Amino acid sequence: MKILETKAVVLSSLKYGETSLIIRCYTQDFGLKSFIAKGVFSKKKRNTSLYFPLTELELSFQPKSNEQQLVFLRSAQTSYYYETLHFHPIKSAIVFFLAEILNLVLKEETDNSDLYFYIEHSLKEFDQKKEDFADFHLIFLIQLSHFLGFYPNLEMDGSLFDLENGFFTNSNSSINMLKADETALFKKLLEINFTENSKNTFNQPQRSLLLEILVKYYQIHTNNFKKPKSLQVLHELFS
Repeated sequence: MKILETKAVVLSSLKYGETSLIIRCYTQDFGLKSFIAKGVFSKKKRNTSLYFPLTELELSFQPKSNEQQLVFLRSAQTSYYYETLHFHPIKSAIVFFLAEILNLVLKEETDNSDLYFYIEHSLKEFDQKKEDFADFHLIFLIQLSHFLGFYPNLEMDGSLFDLENGFFTNSNSSINMLKADETALFKKLLEINFTENSKNTFNQPQRSLLLEILVKYYQIHTNNFKKPKSLQVLHELFS
């Protein structure tokens, strides 16, 4: 059976035995995959930093005929070296939070190159931006909902947003409604993009409110979605 190669973004890792890790990745060519990385904690090969959350890797592996079995990595190397993401305290907290979100919402075991490119491109932009990056996670999450199938319907307008049905309205159409002031803030989020020249749009209380709104929106539209453990860390950072 031939050796397969792909680019991948690390979502999570779990210690396996004395020296190995189980790595969960979103790959460019095969969607969601889990691998066993052998010898990560051995004295000769100690390289746990290779598998930090959202690290971009080049992987090679030999697939098994039984798709239920975990696959051993043959090789793994960094495909893009971040300058700031794992070293800046605020950025690294955002990285852990987004990795946790992606781990909860990515279910596909088939390739989706557009989604992979979105994640890869967004992380590189985040890494390269030296200031005005405090809104990144909010913009990332609302844009990610495009790929997950529940981006807000912009064809209808109104002063309230229905989180359950994903549209704007002027009446209470479900039990999960944003108030008028929350809706105005949410609309502003939908209008902005994260670029090298963009500035922070929201203040700290607005950022915290939008984060709670987005997490609730994801909970409503994603099966088995649990509130991320790292959410509280972000609230403390932006309080």
